[in-house]
Amino acid sequence: MNGVQTGDTVLMAVTGTPGMGRSAFLDAVAVHAEQHGFVVRRARGSRLEQGLPLGHPGPARPEATGRPVALLVDDLQRAGEPTLTRLTALLAEPGPGPLLMAVSVCEGEFATEMPGVQEILSAADRVIRMGPLGTEGVRALLGERGIVLADDQVHAWTHATGGNPTLIISLLERLERLERAGRGASACLLDIARAQPAPWSLRSRVAAALTGHPESVGRFAACAALLGGETETHVLARLADLDPVEGDAAARALIRLGWAADRWTPPVLWDCVREAAEEGISLTDRDRLHRRAAELLHASGAPAERVVPHFMEVGPGDWTEAAQVMRETAREVWRGGDDALAIRCLRRALREFPSYSPQRGDLLAALADVERNADTSAMLRHVGQALPLLDAVPERAAVVARVPLTLFLSAPHAASEMLEQAGVGRTEPMVPTAGPMAWAAPKASETSEASGISEASEASELGLRLEARVRLSRLGDPAAQAAAVQRLRALDPERVLDPGPVPGPGTAARRELMAVLVFAGVLGGRLPATEVAARTRWLLEHEPASAASEYTASALTIASAAVAEASEPARCWLDTALETARQRDDRRLRTAVLSWRALTAVHAGRPADAWADAREACATAPDPARDPAGDSLGDHDWLTVLSLTSVAVETGDTWLAERLRDRLAQGQGAGQPVCGLALRVLQIPLTAERELPALAADVRDAARRAEAAGWCNRTLFPVDVWRAPLLLRLGDPEAALRLLARACERARRFGAPAALGRTLRMWGTVVRGRYALSLLAESVAVLRESSNHLELGRSLTAYGNRLRAAGRPGSDEILAEADRIAEATGEAVLRRWNASQPPSPHGAPPCGGVPVAGGLLSDTERRVASLVALGHTNQDAAEALGVTRRAVEKSLTRLYHRLDVDGRAGLVPVVRRMAGRAVFGSGVLAERL
Repeated sequence: MNGVQTGDTVLMAVTGTPGMGRSAFLDAVAVHAEQHGFVVRRARGSRLEQGLPLGHPGPARPEATGRPVALLVDDLQRAGEPTLTRLTALLAEPGPGPLLMAVSVCEGEFATEMPGVQEILSAADRVIRMGPLGTEGVRALLGERGIVLADDQVHAWTHATGGNPTLIISLLERLERLERAGRGASACLLDIARAQPAPWSLRSRVAAALTGHPESVGRFAACAALLGGETETHVLARLADLDPVEGDAAARALIRLGWAADRWTPPVLWDCVREAAEEGISLTDRDRLHRRAAELLHASGAPAERVVPHFMEVGPGDWTEAAQVMRETAREVWRGGDDALAIRCLRRALREFPSYSPQRGDLLAALADVERNADTSAMLRHVGQALPLLDAVPERAAVVARVPLTLFLSAPHAASEMLEQAGVGRTEPMVPTAGPMAWAAPKASETSEASGISEASEASELGLRLEARVRLSRLGDPAAQAAAVQRLRALDPERVLDPGPVPGPGTAARRELMAVLVFAGVLGGRLPATEVAARTRWLLEHEPASAASEYTASALTIASAAVAEASEPARCWLDTALETARQRDDRRLRTAVLSWRALTAVHAGRPADAWADAREACATAPDPARDPAGDSLGDHDWLTVLSLTSVAVETGDTWLAERLRDRLAQGQGAGQPVCGLALRVLQIPLTAERELPALAADVRDAARRAEAAGWCNRTLFPVDVWRAPLLLRLGDPEAALRLLARACERARRFGAPAALGRTLRMWGTVVRGRYALSLLAESVAVLRESSNHLELGRSLTAYGNRLRAAGRPGSDEILAEADRIAEATGEAVLRRWNASQPPSPHGAPPCGGVPVAGGLLSDTERRVASLVALGHTNQDAAEALGVTRRAVEKSLTRLYHRLDVDGRAGLVPVVRRMAGRAVFGSGVLAERL
């Protein structure tokens, strides 16, 4: 402009690929020119008229006023020859007044190479090329629309659009149509915008950029858009039916437009090209292109996830390799953690085969593998559909052996059908050879033809897995439980109990079978607790926790270890498994492991740990009310359900009981045996007196149905003990005593000190007379051999109180010992309780208040008392509670008075004992201490 004002004629050219802001630059020039006294004239190239009607908006020169003229011509490449000639002449003979001519030219358009356009460009005094926006430019453009994003999201927008302002604005227009700009999760805005159709303004620009180019360029671009992702040029050329020379020429033409077909950048632009291409071709051509694209990508070695989406669109057609490709892709993405895509791939492949096809059987088996953790009901259904389609017995056996082990326990009817279809339902289990580590199949004369699956080493592993599943499906039969113990003795004749070197881990199949056999021994009460503890310790030491799953043999091992009081190895293994579940972000596995850890803790006498893990597991478990489509807890999660039920009953946590009851009642498994039993047990403390008789009958019937199925044994889950308080409320102590007597007999046979001591204590608190003292004394003696100090403290309390009431000597020493245990237990409870503040998951209240004479402490007083009892200073307590130090001091003064203690030194043991005795008083029949 300075040059024009001195009387010169200046030609400025603005270039750039489509959408880079050439028109916006000319708009800014017009504003600037008017501010400096220029007379501004605007014109735009017209593709329809192929000319610039410069005379229509006014003469090229204004009246002779002496003011300079700014002639701004947009899209010069679209002007016709007459207009280009006139502009050239105007530059050659500018006339009497000063002139600034600014023209914009789109790079890459076919007409840009016309001689008239090139002549004007070559005559330009200055050429300004518009380039893409950088990250900060994209951030600023988004900020003008009120969108503020994190750095990683700004980088994502820059990559998706290539910094092209037009593409960015098109995405913002889509968001504005959805009225979501600046709302919700900003991390999703880019995905939300790209999921919407491209606006017509952008599609028209894309079409205009391709106009004039040879038809091969448009075909090449359409094929690149349909393929999606990085693709070699020669593959695109073959898909577009172009020879290599034509393909290279088309790729260069697109590069000049700023469109990299081989790299598929910028992605938002290619999204738009794909939409236009799919609408511009017939359905037949579309199907042909997708199938041809899949074949070419597969032949070029592209990843399977690039190939399969084309089949998902239209089906594989006549390509015979398509089903195998989709199966391979499903396997790859499944291993990568994308179960949903793997299931979609396999279901699409299934549509290509008739219902009687063996290939369909293979695909159904693969689909069942993928659904193993995602949808167990669908997995069992698809295994049942696959087996009749497979001809060979080894193939059917291999499919059954891949079904998660514990499903043969929770779905006995489906398991029996699968085993029958596989040809192993009536066969005898594997028999050992002379060596303890070598195994062979039974002779052909002794079993059906299915026994041939164990002829080789690999088949022997398969045989062990099948044996584990056959035995697990028969655990409801007492004879099968006895046979399992005999098999365990033959499989590993107590080598794990020897004081010598620990035997090797064996194979995974062997460990799986041993877990089943040990579990069968626990269910039947045929293995003593000491042997169960030793064997489960060995299994946990050799079973990798990183491979944990809620449906593997590890569930059986943990259940066995919990009741056998092998709590320490179980806790170490579960800690590692929980870390694995968190790293995988596997919510179902995390729920299972937390509940198993809670079960182990409650059997070990660590109520605070059990309470915290159970609450977290219940909060993590799927909520049918919030997510009806998600998997809810069902019988397949039998150990999770019964573990949480055990913790809720044993800790007396009403919030946990109500939350678990709601989860089960709203889920699909509410009518199943395990969930039905758990629902009725959880209902006991919440039922009105008039409804107790009906509930007692329901609990009894549910327990019988569950035990008949073989997976809910009273040794593992003491339903009889849980029913005793219900019978006492009904006024039937004789029936309650009979239940406790039977439970005591089972506990003696099993030999776990904590379980026996607890049952003796409960029996002793219900029975009257001298026999009660005898039972309680035996309970204390038994529990001194256990690491469960909580149960010892409860028994000592009950025994000491009975001795004192009977006027017997020794009660003070016994109660003093109980106080010491209560103090230690209370400290652990207070630590866990304080760690859960602020409120527990999903608004759960904290653990029950600390009882004192005259009522309960307030919530603030409980918090202050617990913090001080744990050794915190007044300032620490104030910071933790968010109050002043003076408020803490006032609370302490009230506590000293209410608890009748002299200062902090007297408060600490009193509060710890109170917390411990509060735990002593929770659980089944604990109120009778």
